[in-house]
Amino acid sequence: MRKFFGFILIMLISCEAFAQRWTMSAGTGATLYKGDLSDWHLAPHLSQMKTLNAAVNFQLRYQPDQAMAYRAKLTFTGLDGNGANYSIPSISFSTNSFSSPLIEFSGLVDYNFKDYQANRHVRNWTPFIYGGLGFLFVSPEGNISSPKTFFTWAIPYGVGVKAQLNNRIGLQCEFGSSKSLSNILDGQAAWGEVPQIFTWNKSDQYLHSSISITYSLISVYCPRD
Repeated sequence: MRKFFGFILIMLISCEAFAQRWTMSAGTGATLYKGDLSDWHLAPHLSQMKTLNAAVNFQLRYQPDQAMAYRAKLTFTGLDGNGANYSIPSISFSTNSFSSPLIEFSGLVDYNFKDYQANRHVRNWTPFIYGGLGFLFVSPEGNISSPKTFFTWAIPYGVGVKAQLNNRIGLQCEFGSSKSLSNILDGQAAWGEVPQIFTWNKSDQYLHSSISITYSLISVYCPRD
């Protein structure tokens, strides 16, 4: 009988070790366009910061071990830019401005610098870096040369911190950028460039930050062995 209870205890511990692999979250934050109609060197100017847009995101995360995690992320936000905010005055862009909704669906990989354990009895935290591939929908409008609704690809990357507050609820903060593979995300190709939906040359990007509440799906399952 003792062996039987001992076996059950070992299996329960094993189950807990494999619990909380799946986490869903919702969050809010802000995005800031950086491109031909609003560019800077080290930091944006105050006038450029005024083009910040609110953003909401929804995520589903799978964590197979303490070091790695995989996320699907859906973001709804907008982009705004004005050629008058270009840090180096340009006659060709100074009178141009645009506004666009933006939807991004991305697949991300997190690398945790600390062991972020999948154990509901352990409250832990870790800084992390992330990167992946995104799919963008934009529809720029305004005083621009190439207004068009289209889809394109992006490369999101950044840094963050996540913490487990209790056995179900956690907090995740992150800051990063999405480098689009298009030079008309703002409806305006770079000076001397041909407008292209897909290109590696002089493409646009946007910065993003967010804070999310995470919820662990504690559907405990055990390994077969």
